[in-house]
Amino acid sequence: MTLIANERVRGSLERIAESAAALTGAAYSGIVLVDGESPELAVSHGPHHSTYDSLLLGAESGVLRQVLGSDGPTHVTDVHGLPVPLQRSRESRKAERAGSTPSTPTGGLLGDRILSPECGELCGALVVAAKRSGTFTAEDACAVTVLADAAGATIEQARIAARERRRQQWLSTSATVTSLLLKHVDPKEALREILRGGFRELCGADVSAVMCADPVRPHVPLVIAADGLGLDDIPVTEMSPDSLTGRVLRTGEEIISSDLSAVEGYNPPPVCAKRLAALGPGMLLPLQAGERILGVLQVGWRRGSPQGLSALEQGEQVELVRSFARQAALALLRLHSEEDRDQLLVLRERDRIAGELSGGVIERLSQSQLDLHSALGLARQPEVRSRLRSAVERLEDTVRAMREIVFQTQDETTTDVPSTTWQPVLEEIDSACSAAGLHPRLVLAGHLDRTTLTRWVRAELAAAVRHSLALTPHLSSTSVEVCIEVTVDDLLLTVSDQVGKPAATIDAERMAPLEQCAREHGGRVSVSQTENHTRIEWHLPT
Repeated sequence: MTLIANERVRGSLERIAESAAALTGAAYSGIVLVDGESPELAVSHGPHHSTYDSLLLGAESGVLRQVLGSDGPTHVTDVHGLPVPLQRSRESRKAERAGSTPSTPTGGLLGDRILSPECGELCGALVVAAKRSGTFTAEDACAVTVLADAAGATIEQARIAARERRRQQWLSTSATVTSLLLKHVDPKEALREILRGGFRELCGADVSAVMCADPVRPHVPLVIAADGLGLDDIPVTEMSPDSLTGRVLRTGEEIISSDLSAVEGYNPPPVCAKRLAALGPGMLLPLQAGERILGVLQVGWRRGSPQGLSALEQGEQVELVRSFARQAALALLRLHSEEDRDQLLVLRERDRIAGELSGGVIERLSQSQLDLHSALGLARQPEVRSRLRSAVERLEDTVRAMREIVFQTQDETTTDVPSTTWQPVLEEIDSACSAAGLHPRLVLAGHLDRTTLTRWVRAELAAAVRHSLALTPHLSSTSVEVCIEVTVDDLLLTVSDQVGKPAATIDAERMAPLEQCAREHGGRVSVSQTENHTRIEWHLPT
């Protein structure tokens, strides 16, 4: 017990017990403190102290219960009703063997409760016994009461001093925590150092541990630091999400129990289950910062530990552990913040690179690809056409690979890739020109890299090219120009033919298929003819 271990407090209680014996004329005096489940003898004075000590602490005698259960001084006068060890002490048996009158003390037993003057809490009892002459009087009872009050004041002062020392230790620990959190690059290592630097001893606990959420699986707790019960060197260990720790991590609920290991779902990890099976009183507190639950703090005592039960009953002790849990949560929050910051920096750099590639390099590559495809329509020699086609295909593969690397896209249908979008259109236009026996000059202009054509628009565009080529008089296979321009609002196909001689007027019947196609999709067709030039414009909204 902490109070008995304090030499100053013990000395004060001994002086009070000696004063009680001197004032009442008793041969014996003793002070019993009550803290937790069982009473403990603080001081004992007198020639028969061992006998009376056994009397007070013996559960079968009930003498201490009488004193603690009364509202004032209690006088037990029936000395012969006391246990045999009291009636026939060692001195008595010696006297009988010597043939002299036994010196058995008389006067019975007198005791009073020791109460805390601050809150009236029961602290123990002051007992005097074996009055040397006569029986205990009312004056004796008054003296015992006064000295019991003095013992209560002494104990209360010792408790206040102990609380103050503990508070100072907590403040020192808090300062250490803050210093470590600022010093360490890895907050997890800081928490390990804090736990092993006296936190458990400060709580008076047998074990303490910190668990945090797995970064990849937030519902899975990981043991990152432990101290006590031989768990100091435990590696980072995964725990079951269905355990009590997992429940605290999931709900933010505090679990405080006088027998933590008996609570349903306790389920510690197998690597430390055997050692933790001895735990009794304990608490699991969430490491919560705002709305985020980042981990769990565990503090525990061995089963039956009076210090553990006392710690759970004292709201101040629990609140101090909560304050540490809040600081530990800040450490984990700092860890998460640093991880989030690093991830954000990576994403920003990636966006910068992607923007530069998309706005510059990829756009220029795409434009070069389209220019090469236009040149393909002008080439006459098969070898030149083959080389141009190979160059177009290599550029297309290069653009696609760059976009997949930068944007990590696997589905080409969701990516705005100009070469992929326009390649079918160009192939269909080539097919239409080949069917007409022409090699027109192909011109592509406008926002080609920002426009994705649906399948039906591509089909209609190819059909419009075929119809327009059929309407132009084309003097030669190279006199025709096909221009595709993409604007913000529409798609414009222009087919023009420099015939070099007066062209025949295109009648309405031949224009009907082209006009019908445009009208069905909200577009329009216009034809202009001069003496030696025919121009057909086909508009379609995009």
